Amino acid sequence: MPQLLELQRDKSFRLKLILICLTVALFVSTIYVVVSYRLTADLGLKTALDSLQRQAMMIHGELLITEKEDSKEQLSELIKLVYFNGDFDASKLYLKITGPDLEWSIDHEMDPVETDQLLSKVTLLTSTSLYSVNMTNGQETVNGKKFLWQIVKDDNYQVIIIKTSNNIDNTLTFVMKRLIITSIIVFWLATWFAITLSSWMNKRVQDKNDSLAHLATHDSLTGLPNRLFLRNMMKDIIQDPLDKKSSKSRKINESPLTQACLFVIDLDKFKEVNDTFGHAAGDALLVKVAQKLKEVINNTQTLVRFGGDKFIIWAPEVSVEQAKNLVQKLIITCNEPVMINKLAISTGASIGLSHYPSQATDSESLILYADTAMDDAKKNRSGWSLFSERNIQCGHQRLKLRADLDNALSDRQIKLHYQPKVSLKDGHIIGVEALARWYHPTDGLLSPVHFIELIEQSGRVQEFGRYIIANAIEQLNLWHKQGLFTPIAINLSPYNLLDPSLLEFTLTLLEKYEIPPDKLEIELIESETSVNIDDISKSLNLFKNAGIKLAIDDFGTGMSSLSYISNLNVSHIKIDRSFIDGIDHDARKQAVVSSVIMLASSFECEAIAEGIENKSQADMLIKIGCLYGQGYYYAKPMTAHKMLNMLKNDSYLPLQLALVE
Repeated sequence: MPQLLELQRDKSFRLKLILICLTVALFVSTIYVVVSYRLTADLGLKTALDSLQRQAMMIHGELLITEKEDSKEQLSELIKLVYFNGDFDASKLYLKITGPDLEWSIDHEMDPVETDQLLSKVTLLTSTSLYSVNMTNGQETVNGKKFLWQIVKDDNYQVIIIKTSNNIDNTLTFVMKRLIITSIIVFWLATWFAITLSSWMNKRVQDKNDSLAHLATHDSLTGLPNRLFLRNMMKDIIQDPLDKKSSKSRKINESPLTQACLFVIDLDKFKEVNDTFGHAAGDALLVKVAQKLKEVINNTQTLVRFGGDKFIIWAPEVSVEQAKNLVQKLIITCNEPVMINKLAISTGASIGLSHYPSQATDSESLILYADTAMDDAKKNRSGWSLFSERNIQCGHQRLKLRADLDNALSDRQIKLHYQPKVSLKDGHIIGVEALARWYHPTDGLLSPVHFIELIEQSGRVQEFGRYIIANAIEQLNLWHKQGLFTPIAINLSPYNLLDPSLLEFTLTLLEKYEIPPDKLEIELIESETSVNIDDISKSLNLFKNAGIKLAIDDFGTGMSSLSYISNLNVSHIKIDRSFIDGIDHDARKQAVVSSVIMLASSFECEAIAEGIENKSQADMLIKIGCLYGQGYYYAKPMTAHKMLNMLKNDSYLPLQLALVE
């Protein structure tokens, strides 16, 4: 899934908004001009036609009067006087009057050809009229020229007027000038409105963008910047030397970074606080620790919550010696008690450091190296650790292995080796423990210490758990086909048990290969089972009820109590190798192991000793009552093929064969 790298402002947003508003204003102004012009033209035409109709009606009325008075010559004089004395616009005019014993016409500056064409059209248009008195008018175009015409006729007389008028053109020219002026004013107002509106909207949008950017780049609990903020910031600060554009912009804006240190801070006892007091107390602890850490750093340094109980400090222009002084202050701060639920709680912290540019020149490597140093500090309980030059190759190896994980699972490069579990009295094999080994194509055979942590960090714990279960059941199927019914124990993290469909997945495979559920055993690392015990106990009971055996691995190294052992309802307790080493001469270890054996007996489960390396250890375990064990004294983890031969031979251990890989 691709990562969100940056929330950027759209710097052209305001310009785009202004252009949109101006475009709309221009469009509206154009529509306004066109519609207004068309309305004016239509109104002018109607006015001119109405005027022409009144003229024709006046002449027709005069004809009726003059008929009675029998003085048509007077009418002719009147028409000439009216049309050519300035009362009417008659730049071009054709007027024709016909009636009984009367046919009279005036042709003023009209083209005879145009007149004949117009008369033909007008006669054709009026020939279909059914009324006794017909008044018809209109506009016709001939040779690109527009003419107005009017006909008034009755049973006796017909008046035809054809004319051009400058009034319409003059009016439209006048109106067009006024519309252009109005449009300019409207467009200017629209421009002012667009600029004002764009400024307001741009501010509102950018405010929303700023809020979204803050949500995306800051932790909601502590208010600190998060890992996205850190990566974006470091991307801007640590410029790629091959990127000329970024280098140029860097030179313009500020001086280049000469050195810096990155701190990874992991709280040591956060899980215990969460499990004991609840998540609300854990959240309160994180907030208070974040506030205290902020008081230690200065304004040029950035504190980031990287996730969970992990913080990162980015300190530009800080040397290694200065970083050592700062880390001491951070350790003291993290060791100071914090009041939670009226109790003073001291969490402590493990801190790892990496240095730019002596150790790494990119953000991912700096974080990985500091994280590696933090793991060293946590394992050594030293408080803090600086990533050293001798570990750089190891850091590169971790990066490489993390990138190779996909192929490791898809190509089945991770395979199972098997170490026998034996009866200490006679050396008979009672079962085997499956241990993962990575057959890396370039790095060779890798033990779990090289890749289990990488799998957990990559968020693929549940996928890896299913992979191990499937491989173990397939191996059981192969052995069953050859008449071998030795149980296989697999190691699972309690986080695998948070997979809601893991039991269904397991039972489906067992049913597919017709494997009895009691031939599969799940071993949980005891130091981890104390985490979220309530969440996994229900899942463990479902596995137990399905017939799958359960065991606690490395018992004695974690924080478990009798209630945990009771709740987990296991079949085996595996005593950690740290109690077996030196048991043949250490009375205190003998007492501890003896107590564990009695504890196991009380809960009706069996104790299995891990890490038996010699005969004297085996003899002492038998003496204090331990019946089962495993270790290099009996056999090292071996391939499935070698384990098959040993099972076929029904071997009793230790044998020389079992001591060879």
